[in-house]
Amino acid sequence: MRLQRQFSGQLIAIDTNTAIASGGEGRIYPIAQDPSLVAKIYHRPTDEDADKLTVMFSMPPDAPIAAPGHASIAWPLDLLHTVGGREKIVGFVMPRVTKVQPIHTFYTPKTRREQKPLFNYLYLHRTARNLAAAVNALHARGYVIGDVNESNILVTDTALVTLVDTDSFQVRDPYTGYVYRCPVGKPEFTPPELQGQTFREIDRAPEHDLFGLAILIFQLLMEGTHPFLGVYLGSDEPPSLEARIRSGHFPSGTKRIPYRPMPAAPPFEMLHPRLRQMFLRCFEEGHGNPLARPDAKTWVNAIREAEDALITCSKNNQHKYGNHLSRCPWCDRSKLLKGRDPFPSRQAVRSGLHLQPLKTKRKKPQPPPQVRETPVRRQQPSTGLPRKLGQYQPPLLPMPMSSRTPAAPAVPLTKFERIVQDAAWGSVWGGLCLAAVAGVFWAVAEGGGAMLGAIFVGSIWGSFFGMMWGIFTLSPNQIWRKWGGVLVGAVWGAFFLAAIGGAVFGAINNNPAIGQAILCGAGVGTVWGVVWASFPPPLAMPMGRVWGRRGAGLGAVWGAFLGTLAGVCLGSGLVLWQQYTGVVRSNNEFAGLLLGVAIVAAGVGSLGGTVSGILLGFCGFAPKLPISFQPTGVKGGTLGAIWGSFLGAIVGAIFGAGLSAIFPDVSVGMPVELAPVAGAIVGAGLGTVWGMVSGIVWGALGKW
Repeated sequence: MRLQRQFSGQLIAIDTNTAIASGGEGRIYPIAQDPSLVAKIYHRPTDEDADKLTVMFSMPPDAPIAAPGHASIAWPLDLLHTVGGREKIVGFVMPRVTKVQPIHTFYTPKTRREQKPLFNYLYLHRTARNLAAAVNALHARGYVIGDVNESNILVTDTALVTLVDTDSFQVRDPYTGYVYRCPVGKPEFTPPELQGQTFREIDRAPEHDLFGLAILIFQLLMEGTHPFLGVYLGSDEPPSLEARIRSGHFPSGTKRIPYRPMPAAPPFEMLHPRLRQMFLRCFEEGHGNPLARPDAKTWVNAIREAEDALITCSKNNQHKYGNHLSRCPWCDRSKLLKGRDPFPSRQAVRSGLHLQPLKTKRKKPQPPPQVRETPVRRQQPSTGLPRKLGQYQPPLLPMPMSSRTPAAPAVPLTKFERIVQDAAWGSVWGGLCLAAVAGVFWAVAEGGGAMLGAIFVGSIWGSFFGMMWGIFTLSPNQIWRKWGGVLVGAVWGAFFLAAIGGAVFGAINNNPAIGQAILCGAGVGTVWGVVWASFPPPLAMPMGRVWGRRGAGLGAVWGAFLGTLAGVCLGSGLVLWQQYTGVVRSNNEFAGLLLGVAIVAAGVGSLGGTVSGILLGFCGFAPKLPISFQPTGVKGGTLGAIWGSFLGAIVGAIFGAGLSAIFPDVSVGMPVELAPVAGAIVGAGLGTVWGMVSGIVWGALGKW
């Protein structure tokens, strides 16, 4: 099977006979070109799957742990589409996870003793801490796991955690507001307010994940004991685990309930005092008020505090326990389990004593106890692919754990904050642009030698700084980009010196026109910043479905861009041809005519291109937008030019038509009834040129 990566363009070959894992949704295959990656191919790919993956790809969470070759979250790195004919998204590429086991292997005493005997209590704390850090990174980016369970969390021997089956997470498109829900969940990890609900009809929230996170942390630190599992003290049939969660019956809590903790479970007092408080907040206070549950970042800090408070037993250095305890609970627990040590010493592991069968004395049959216990009912994982994980011998010596403290991911700005920020930057950008335009126009029309000198000096200094940036920031194999840095630096230097020169010229010569231009530019820039922040390009528009309503929208975007380029080139070319082959005009007259014709031609071209693009795109003749991963640089500038010209044309036409309708006298020589048409054309021309230039700069800088 030959597929192509959507954003990198790389062709890959998938051998359908070498599936690593298979499940109800799809199969996972190795990628021969890159052993560090795998491909998940859906059995029945849908358009909604493609849209969801595109949004996820465009907005990845921050990695809470930076370890070589390790991914805390198996996030989509690229999308895969078919080659030839109608292109269709059929899967995605993600990091390959190796040398891992499901988290229950580590918190279940039997499997841990058999497979990971040196994974001690310190490692369990670090696992819980890394798990909370990964969940915090997802929540900070606006994602919700939904189906929190023990089969979707993988752990290494060094306590590093990887969250898998990320394509089942709940994803909200920040631009359209559409929610791609997580339709499944395991009852033993589901919060009380969602017990018995139909997940396909519910938008989940972070506090729902926090309930399942607290259960997993409890199981990690309490020898696999589920926090709501206990001995039922009533005389009737014991309620199910789901019913206990729904009722908020936490056996280790402070409330009077018909349960007591399991006799084989470690005592609740063994946990660090702060952790005990947080479990009470989650399972008791959070029962009636889900917002009271501790968030993932609070869990990270609390577990770090508990981890720092661990001390080592004098009899067995594999026994770690809190310094608030007067004696080692693991030594006591070994006696309770008749010699079966939860954390055997290195000597015991080397000699294989930790795997010896438990020796028990024969006793006379005893009558069964009156108190009944209800074990947890094991269920099959709700979603996700069963993975065949490599079997390998556990290390005899503990491997080093990551000591890096997970940094709190940057919380993304709200839409209002983003609009205010871009409006402020837009006003600065607009003032500089109009100051530069006024300065250049004055230099061309009036022959200002000082202005031309300033522009020349600015380009020289900009080239120098661009060259330095290229030398000190790019690797040797990117030497060709250094000349790009020189070019970009020259343009920026000329721009800034032109803006400064224009402002200085206006102040020295008391020229009100330049001052008015700067104020006008600040106003236009503010509007531009608001529009840019309010209408980002659509992320969920992958290839293969660009016809109909979506194709019309995509065609309008491309039509505005191509029409603007065609209009500016034709209009400016006509004026230049007349200047040098026909009527010769003065510099002032020539500059004004060139600017006016270019604006009108850009307006006509953008509006005509938009209408034509809608018609063609509806039939399926619209190309794809060059959306890339967090676009910056050349790709970001290209996308910014395309999207900016479209936004500028639409907004400019609306503003121009409105102003001309309110003030018809502005359209000199035009009938009153045609004033809005003329205003729309001129406004579209100004807007699309402004949007194209500004979009190139803002897109190249990554302001999305």
